[in-house]
Amino acid sequence: MARDNRPNPPRPAPLRLPAAYWTLVAGFTICRSGCVVVPFLSLYLVRQQHFSAAEAAQVSAAFGAGWAFGPAIAGWLADRIGRRRTLLVTLTSVTAMYLILPALHALAALTAAALAVGLLFDAPRPAVLAGVADVVPEEARGQAYARLYWASNIGAGVAGAIGTALADRHIIALFYVAAISNLAFAATVLIYKIGADPRPKAPHHRPNSPATGYQALLRDGRFLALTGLTLLYLSSYQQVLFGLPVAMDHDGQKPAAYGIISLINAIGVLAFQPLLQPWIDRRTPLVVCAAGAITLGLGMGGNVAAQQSLIGYGLAAAVWTLGEVLFFSSVMTVVERLAPVDARGRYTGIWASTMGISALIAPLISSAALDAGGPELMWTMSLALGAVAAAGLLALKRRIDTAPTAPEPADLEIAPGHA
Repeated sequence: MARDNRPNPPRPAPLRLPAAYWTLVAGFTICRSGCVVVPFLSLYLVRQQHFSAAEAAQVSAAFGAGWAFGPAIAGWLADRIGRRRTLLVTLTSVTAMYLILPALHALAALTAAALAVGLLFDAPRPAVLAGVADVVPEEARGQAYARLYWASNIGAGVAGAIGTALADRHIIALFYVAAISNLAFAATVLIYKIGADPRPKAPHHRPNSPATGYQALLRDGRFLALTGLTLLYLSSYQQVLFGLPVAMDHDGQKPAAYGIISLINAIGVLAFQPLLQPWIDRRTPLVVCAAGAITLGLGMGGNVAAQQSLIGYGLAAAVWTLGEVLFFSSVMTVVERLAPVDARGRYTGIWASTMGISALIAPLISSAALDAGGPELMWTMSLALGAVAAAGLLALKRRIDTAPTAPEPADLEIAPGHA
C-alpha cells in the first residue's frame, strides 16, 4: 500500500481574546461573587426583621417586578450613554441600595428598596454582554460568551459559599459583601476604563434612529421569537429555584439535600462547559440551544422517576445542568448576530429581562401544577416547556442562522483607550 507522505494540515491557531475582554470577565465575576442577598432576602425579612411570610413575599414580589424591567432600561442606557457610564451608574447605585437596606424597618420602605435593588442588581449585564461584542472579533465571540458564562458561574459558586457561611449568624453581613463586590467592579471599570463604547464620527449619527431604536426592535420578529422561546426555556429552568425545593420536601428530603443538588449543578456547569466547548464551536448556535432546551426538559421530566431518591434527583440534576450549559453557552451568539451594532445594549437588555419575567411566571406555574396534580404534573409541564422551546428554536434556525450578521456601521469607532 502506498504511503501517504503528505503533511498533516496545520491546526488553526487558537483565537486570542483581547485584554479588555478578560478585564471585563474578571470584573463581572467579582460582581457575581457578591450576589448573596437575593437568595436570603426572605430569610432576612422573616428572621431578622420579624415580618410574616406574606409580608416577605410582598417584598420579594417587588424585587421580581424590578428585575423584570431593570435589564431593558439598562440596555437602553448602554446604547444611549455608553457601556462604561452605564456600568458605573448601575454598580454604584446598587451598592448604595445594599448599604441602605439594613437600616430600613418599615414594610413600605423595604418594598420600595427591594424594587430598586431588583431594577439595579442585574442591570450591569446588558452593558457587559454588549461590551463583549464591542471588543471581541466576530469569529471569537461564541467562545467569549461561553467563557463569560463559565466564569460568572464561578462567581455564583463563591456567592453560594459565602451566603451559606454567613446566613445563620451574620445575615446582615451579606448586604456589605454585596456592596463591596459591586463597588469592586465599579472600581475596575473606572481604573481600567472597561466598556468599549461605540462613538459616532459623524455628527449626523443618531443613536436612537428609527433603524436601530426600540421601534425597529419591536418589529424584529426573529428576535422577538427568540426572546419568547427563551422565556419558555427559563420558565422550565426556574423550577430549579421554585419547584424543586417544594418537590423534594414533599418527598421527605431534608433541606441539606437541596444543597447537594445545587452543588451538583455548580460542579456540572464548571465541568461540562470546557468539555463541550469544542463540540459547541462546530455546531450552529440555534441547534445547540435547541439541544439544551430538550435536554433541560428531559432532566426536569426525570425528576418524576427520581421521587424519594436523592440519587435519582442527582442524576436528573446532571441532565438538566447539561441542558443549561448547552443553552447558555450559545444563545448570546444568536442575540448578538441579530442586534445592530448601535442597538446591542437594547437587544441584550430586552433579552436579559426574560430572566426576571420568568422568575415571576415560574412560581405561578409550579404552584398551579402542585395544587392540581402534585410534583408529577409540575415536572411534566416543565418537560413540555423544554420540548416546545426546542421545537421553536429549530423552527427559527433557517431564518436566524442564514440571516446576514448585523452590519458594522462605517461611522462608528471604538473610543481610544477603551479597547
